[in-house]
Amino acid sequence: MQIPICHLDVFADRVFRGVPAVVCPLDGWLPDDILADIAGEHAKAETVFLVGTAGVYEVRWFSRAAEVPLSAPGALAAAHTVFHYLEPQLRRVQLLTPSGMIMGQRDTSSVLVDLPLRPPVKMLGRVDLTAALGGITPETVMMLDSSCYVAVLADEAAVEAVRIDRAAMDTLGRPVVVLTSPGDQSDFTARVVAAKWGPEALAVRSSALCTLLPYWRQRLDRDDLTVRVVGQRGGSAWCSSGRDRAVVAALVQRYMEGIIYL
Repeated sequence: MQIPICHLDVFADRVFRGVPAVVCPLDGWLPDDILADIAGEHAKAETVFLVGTAGVYEVRWFSRAAEVPLSAPGALAAAHTVFHYLEPQLRRVQLLTPSGMIMGQRDTSSVLVDLPLRPPVKMLGRVDLTAALGGITPETVMMLDSSCYVAVLADEAAVEAVRIDRAAMDTLGRPVVVLTSPGDQSDFTARVVAAKWGPEALAVRSSALCTLLPYWRQRLDRDDLTVRVVGQRGGSAWCSSGRDRAVVAALVQRYMEGIIYL
């Protein structure tokens, strides 16, 4: 069996930036263990599998550790693949995902997807993350169900300066922290840190934008927002956020095409 693959860099204005994703269009669904093995072999942030035609595609996302229920970069990568490889005549595509239907749209140079939001909630008690974040104290700490904390820092420099203390991170009730702050040249920043990059941490990283957008929409009292992804590879996106969903637009760069032989 031969499966085409395309390695893309999402949220990127050039290759070697943004979030790497490998997309595999399939004629039909393979067993889950094969999908997981392919994702593990790639060892990228996301491996995207899609099956469909005529503008409607089922999409599943796998990290190297497990299936991911919602992925902003994975949705953008899937839509880009449809528009630029599978059905270049299309302007819109329906992506049927584990988190519901996501609409994709092509623009002149970017790809847009309509994502469900997962807003954080305020903590009932006080949580001290200072030790876990290497001595940097958040202004505000929120949470997202049992999976992660959301820590709002003073500025972009603080987000960049965080060096986690793994021992302190291990003592937290939630093993992942989404960092954010006002941006220097964007409306806000995003960075995800974890003591271990297991399935839970990778799932949080994939959907972090869907968690941060409701907070910044309320704080800045604006629907249209820009975000800078803080990290070695960086990245950026443009967002228009509503109450329950947001349109996220980003540049996607093609790095490599190839064939998987099974």
